[in-house]
Amino acid sequence: MPNPDVPLTATGVARRLGVRPKTVLQWARQGLIPAIRITGKVVRFDWPAVLDAVRDRELVARQRGGAQ
Repeated sequence: MPNPDVPLTATGVARRLGVRPKTVLQWARQGLIPAIRITGKVVRFDWPAVLDAVRDRELVARQRGGAQ
């Protein structure tokens, strides 16, 4: 089981949510999910915080063409 205390890459978040890494980065830029900027281009994600944001906003259902 992955350690929830270790920040994830966009790819790691995308795998868990079933979306593309590009989508995860777009959501972060739009402020829809929290992101941790390490350097100018390096971004990491706190999985519990991302999961809460996704659930609150129903992002995955919307991305997959579900209810809006």
